[in-house]
Amino acid sequence: MFLVIIPVLAEWSARSRPAVVISTVPDSGVYRVFVAVWGYHASIIVEQPPGLQLGPPGHEDAPILEYAWGDRRYYMEGNRWPHVLLAALFVPTGSVTYVEAWNRAPDTGAHARELFVREVTGTELRQLLGSLEGGIRRGSVGERAAPYPIAAGYGGRFYPSPDEYLWTRDCNRWAVERLTSAGLARDGRGVLFARQVSRQLVGFHSVTPTAP
Repeated sequence: MFLVIIPVLAEWSARSRPAVVISTVPDSGVYRVFVAVWGYHASIIVEQPPGLQLGPPGHEDAPILEYAWGDRRYYMEGNRWPHVLLAALFVPTGSVTYVEAWNRAPDTGAHARELFVREVTGTELRQLLGSLEGGIRRGSVGERAAPYPIAAGYGGRFYPSPDEYLWTRDCNRWAVERLTSAGLARDGRGVLFARQVSRQLVGFHSVTPTAP
């Protein structure tokens, strides 16, 4: 009974998080959204319209932003001890949202196992960014929580997330559900593995090269 109740509570808590209002993206704009599969997990890469400041400290106005999410100890801290893995499987644990600034958009899948892209309207991008930003804990007036110190091996920054991590709601399902919020993917329920992500995408096409 205990193991049944925990996933139910995790489902409720994650679905209750509101999106952040992004009001400065013109409706008439056309932008690209990428979905990258990096082996075991997926991330979302978006074009940031001029005027927004959503990048990590020092790169707030970067033209391209990558968002990803996961268990704090496993993802950010690189902690692979068995008790950490077991906690992520059976007990809701703390999570982080990762934001990295890119100078240019990915144009091949050379650095990712799979890469997908589609164009979106300003309205769709605004909805997607609001959902992605909702994965970062906010202060009393809506500002982002401060990022954690720079993590070794990462070019971006990790932020505290209000959501809890559990195996039924992992990083790949998180990515699909963020896309679903903007009408760019089908339901994320049942998504656990990175290879399942592409099956849920709507309107994307692959730009992964056929040869190394």
